[in-house]
Amino acid sequence: MRLKTILISLALSALVLPSDYSAFAQKEVNKFPHAIERSGDAGRIVSMLALLPDSGMPKELIDKAEAIGVFPKVSKETAYFSTVTQGYGVISARKENGWTMPAFYSFGGGGYGSLFAKNETNGVILLFMTKDAVVAFEKGGVPLKGEKKALAGPVGAITNEQKKDLADAHILAYSYFNGKLSGTAFGKSFWKSFGLNPDNKINIPLYGMKGREVLAGKKVDARSLPAGIPAYQEALQKHYARQ
Repeated sequence: MRLKTILISLALSALVLPSDYSAFAQKEVNKFPHAIERSGDAGRIVSMLALLPDSGMPKELIDKAEAIGVFPKVSKETAYFSTVTQGYGVISARKENGWTMPAFYSFGGGGYGSLFAKNETNGVILLFMTKDAVVAFEKGGVPLKGEKKALAGPVGAITNEQKKDLADAHILAYSYFNGKLSGTAFGKSFWKSFGLNPDNKINIPLYGMKGREVLAGKKVDARSLPAGIPAYQEALQKHYARQ
């Protein structure tokens, strides 16, 4: 009788297991909802920018860029005359055959005066124009000052005068709001405390490596990633692959 009871219990366990396993698997798929959202939002901005050929980022700059960062939702808080700006997004570096998986980074800075219009949340796009600008990520967090601070990126066709001004630029910055792109240098005081910091609470459990390793092109097993994580990489490959 006892043996019969044990066999029945085992049979019931076998029936319950698939359901429990399915719930567990679903939980694993949804383990990185914020990362999936960030990559998806950044990918959508890339796709929107591709629809603005006459009022978007010049293709010759994109073709030259060694990495592109998109921070979909950058907001500010102002106390007295000081502004603190923070946002989260992704950066992908160019490889021989396309782009790296998105490395997750935070965007932050502070200064005096208004960065964006009151109560607005803007997207920020950063073009890293030189290999030196990408190598800076090897240190993890990147405080961008002096020659490494971002310059306002041009929109539309580039004039000869702009080409001269941009010849030595390491990073170009844009803001994106309500379907409109504009170059922005954010103001001199902003860059004094500006930085990009790896969000390794996502990078390490997601990829098994730090953000700088992702940007260095260390191999990532895409089959192990939740659906939606490669969205940013896929958008860059579709719209901004070198021909």
